[in-house]
Amino acid sequence: MLLIAVVGALVVLEIGSQYIIVSTVIPTILGTALSIFLGFRTNSAFDRWMTARGFWSSILASSENYALTLARVDGEAFLNSVSKKPSKIAKKAMTRMIRRNIAWVWCVNHQLKKKAPLDGIQQYLEPQEYESLKAYENPALKMLYNQSRDFRIAAAENQFTDGEHFEIVAMQREMLRAQYSCEGLQGTPFPTHYTFFTDVFIWMLVALMAFSLPAMENIGYFSIFAVVLTGWVFSMINGIGSYMEEPFINNRNVIPMDALCRKLERSLLQIALEQDEIPPAIQPIKGALY
Repeated sequence: MLLIAVVGALVVLEIGSQYIIVSTVIPTILGTALSIFLGFRTNSAFDRWMTARGFWSSILASSENYALTLARVDGEAFLNSVSKKPSKIAKKAMTRMIRRNIAWVWCVNHQLKKKAPLDGIQQYLEPQEYESLKAYENPALKMLYNQSRDFRIAAAENQFTDGEHFEIVAMQREMLRAQYSCEGLQGTPFPTHYTFFTDVFIWMLVALMAFSLPAMENIGYFSIFAVVLTGWVFSMINGIGSYMEEPFINNRNVIPMDALCRKLERSLLQIALEQDEIPPAIQPIKGALY
């Protein structure tokens, strides 16, 4: 804003009125073209945001369905479907899978936000597994492999019907697909030349308006204000698009992944694991959820 004001004032006061006068038709045409240009960018950025939101919804829904199949609530035992006897091995493995699922969702969240991936999830993993994950570049992916291992342990104890067996395999595939879809979207940025030329066109419009407005009758020095206002409007639209192009960056315009992770965490702890102590819900910060 300050730079636009300086450029506008310099052109209006020192250059434009004395040496060069540009017809208002030229910035009008450029402004119309730039509006179309920015409209396309904003729509494309919103599509990226909504696509990312869909991927994240898949992660949360698959996690909830996963726990729904694994959990045993209201005193229901982990019974072997063949021998009809309780299985302590399956109880330990399946409870570990639900807790690991909470850790996995948070880990994917942290990886997408480029934060420490294992931060805050130690309480949901066994100490040996937690330490081993530090050696992996993609610890969230390794957790899915660990889930598959524990699933085979529970399946060997005859904990699932054939239908449940196939459902769990499908849910694990969906979680893997959703994670890779999020990582793929994050790793495919909006074309950089589009951003570069958008900035160039905005500055061209600001300069041309500064050269053309002083020639209009009865506007005088108010043309500086008009230049700044126009530059601000187009810059803000461009800025909104640039923020929405990165739906996983940790700012107030992105998907509220932390709040959604905490909501899932509270649900699984309270319902699937029947725990009384659950962490508080994440509250908005200055009106925005993160």
